[in-house]
Amino acid sequence: VIQSCTGKETRTDNLDSLQNALYNHVNNKRLLIVLDDMWDDALKENGQCWKRFCAPFRSVQEGSAMLVSTRCPKVAMGVRTIEPIILAGLNDVVFWNFFKLCAFGSESSSNDPELEHIGRRILPKLKGSPLAAKTLGRMLSMDLQASHWNFILESELWELRQEETNILPALRLSYMYLPFYLKQCFSFCAVYPKDYKFEKAFLAEIWVAEGFVEHQGGIPIQGIGCQYFEDLVARSFFQKVGGRYVIHDLLHDMAQMVSEHDCFILRNKSDFDKVPQNVRHLHVLPSSDFNYSNLLRICKYTKLRTIICKKNLGKKIGFVMDQWCTKLLCMRVISCASTNELPDNIGNWKHLRYLEISRACPLKRIPSTFCWLYNLQILYAKKCKLEWFPSEFGKLISLQKLESYGLSYYAGGRMTLDSA
Repeated sequence: VIQSCTGKETRTDNLDSLQNALYNHVNNKRLLIVLDDMWDDALKENGQCWKRFCAPFRSVQEGSAMLVSTRCPKVAMGVRTIEPIILAGLNDVVFWNFFKLCAFGSESSSNDPELEHIGRRILPKLKGSPLAAKTLGRMLSMDLQASHWNFILESELWELRQEETNILPALRLSYMYLPFYLKQCFSFCAVYPKDYKFEKAFLAEIWVAEGFVEHQGGIPIQGIGCQYFEDLVARSFFQKVGGRYVIHDLLHDMAQMVSEHDCFILRNKSDFDKVPQNVRHLHVLPSSDFNYSNLLRICKYTKLRTIICKKNLGKKIGFVMDQWCTKLLCMRVISCASTNELPDNIGNWKHLRYLEISRACPLKRIPSTFCWLYNLQILYAKKCKLEWFPSEFGKLISLQKLESYGLSYYAGGRMTLDSA
């Protein structure tokens, strides 16, 4: 919220300091505060989290207002000061015009009359949802055969019961009709939390490292991964926000549903008891609940291929990574917040293709065993000042990209030192 007010990031995570800073920004001002898409985790600790959030706003001018949108009735009941307004779908006329635009590319009456007839029969099943119309309409537009449209119309998925917060059958149909390689790529995105901002090139690199991207003649494989991403954007599975992309919450729900045994996000300590035994991809959020002993429990999930660890454990992370290198031998992708050193047994990760250290840390040297990672494609340590590389570094025959502070390498070129 402070960043939204000032345009600048805060440099502290201390609650008291944050509350005081926010108080100073909003004190004696008349505000409209919009909290879009609020979830029930805002009400945890018996509502204390919400009370702590609201505390700095008690100094605003009379006439200020807070508007909350949510899919969770529990949230509406927990934060309301007036009766909630239940939003219905778009009205029929507006919705039909929008659907035609998505399915035919225009609202004109010159579209195929048979397809329009089928489209009008599909329309009531979409419950007035613009997202459903956009996603299903894009899918229908890719095959303008009446047989295809009738098949969608008569799908048994429409008969599934719809709860208020359930995934619309239209979205499930859109997923079912994706080619297998796009299904893999999209379902993998469930390992990232809601509202995560994706960058096309970086996500494509990870898809390549996971083995989701297929070679196509002489086309660079990273370019093929980017094309996969554009295909999902064209089908409305990603939405562009600024220079990055997000997945709509309903579509994120679907990604989680179809990958519930493969992908898991650890938000707090209690989540360790919910991890699927055969989990493949794991995201560790920077919760204050976690310590190094919690992260050692990850070692029992021996089928893991991905760990994205945003928790900074300081010097302890080296010990944790040492244990991971001993037990987790199927790793393809690892991204950690920081580490003082890479363990000497990192050479055990024979299948590793992508390694990222995302924050500034004292890492300066690469151990000689690192040169055993013959499959490594990408090494990102952009905020680390790497000063020493082993003499056999040239054995990393699959390395495509290396970026460190003041240092960069790309396959086919030479290692360069930036002026910094």
